[in-house]
Amino acid sequence: MSKVSIGDEKVIRIGVLSQNEGRLEKFEGLKDELKNLNYEEGKDVVYEVMTAPNDYTEMDQLAEKLVSKKFNVLVASGEGETRSLAKTVAKLNDPPPIIFMGTLSPIAIGLVENEVFPETNVTGLNNYHYELISKRLDLLKRLIPQVEEVAVLGDQRTIYFQDSQPGLSQTAQALNIRYKMYDITNEQDIPGIVDEISKNSHAILIMPGSFLETHTEEIASYALLKGVPVFGVYPSDIERGCIASYGTSYYNQGAQTAHMVHKIIIGYSPKSIPVETAEKLSFKVNLEVARKLGISLEEAYLGFADEVIGQGGYH
Repeated sequence: MSKVSIGDEKVIRIGVLSQNEGRLEKFEGLKDELKNLNYEEGKDVVYEVMTAPNDYTEMDQLAEKLVSKKFNVLVASGEGETRSLAKTVAKLNDPPPIIFMGTLSPIAIGLVENEVFPETNVTGLNNYHYELISKRLDLLKRLIPQVEEVAVLGDQRTIYFQDSQPGLSQTAQALNIRYKMYDITNEQDIPGIVDEISKNSHAILIMPGSFLETHTEEIASYALLKGVPVFGVYPSDIERGCIASYGTSYYNQGAQTAHMVHKIIIGYSPKSIPVETAEKLSFKVNLEVARKLGISLEEAYLGFADEVIGQGGYH
C-alpha cells in the first residue's frame, strides 16, 4: 500500500472547512475520536476551522485561504466543501490530502471514480444520503399509512436535486402515493411554501442539503402549525420538530472519519484509502409530535425504530 510523507513536524496541522455552523458537530466527533486515538490537541495535533454560513462564494474564498496555510490534512464537512477544496488544490503540484466527513454517493457526484481505490488525493465517508432519499419516503409511508401525497423539499443548488427524481418516482409508484417537488433556497419562503403544501399534501419529506439542514426546525415548526408531519434526514431532527428521521448523525460521521485521518497521519496516501460507508444509521420517531398532529402511527413500524421519544401521552 503506497504511503505519503507529511514531513518531520511533531505537530500535525489539520485544516477544516465547514459550510455552516451546524456541521461543526462533525468536527467535534472528529476531535473526540482523534483524542481517543491518542492525539492530544495542542501537543500532537492542532486545528483551524473556517466556516462559510451557506455562502458558496465565500466558501471558495475560504478554501483558498485554508490551502495557502499548508496544512498536513484538509478536512471537508460535506460535498460543497470538498469541491471547493479540491478545486483549489488542483492548482498545486503536490496537493495535500482531502478527507470528507460525509457526503452523498461520491461516485455519483464525481468526487471519486472508484470508492475502493480512489486514486486521487480525495477520500472520505459516504453518508448514503443519495441512497436513503427513497428509503425515507418508504419509511414515511409505512409509518403513516394514510399518507397519499408527499411534498419533497429540496434545494436545486444541490447536485442531486434532479438526480434523485428517478428513485423517488419509482418508490412512490411502488407505494401507490403521489409526490411533488418543491425548491426552497430562501428562509423567507418557508412560511409560504409550507402553507401551499398544507393545502394539498399529507406530509413533508426533507432532502439533504446545507440550507435545508440549517432550517429544518423552522420548516417543522411551520408544518406543525399547519398540521403536516415532517420526515427528517438526521437523527437529531426528531428533537427539532420532525415526526421521524432516518440517517447517520453529524457526530458519528466525524468520529468515523477520524480513523481515515489517522491513516493519513501515519503515512498512507488517500489514493489507497477506500471510501467508507456510514457505520451507524438510525431510524427515530417522535411520538409527542404525532400526538400534537393527531396522527396514529403504524405500531409495527414503531417496533423498527432505534429510538422513540415522547412516549408519554401517546394513545
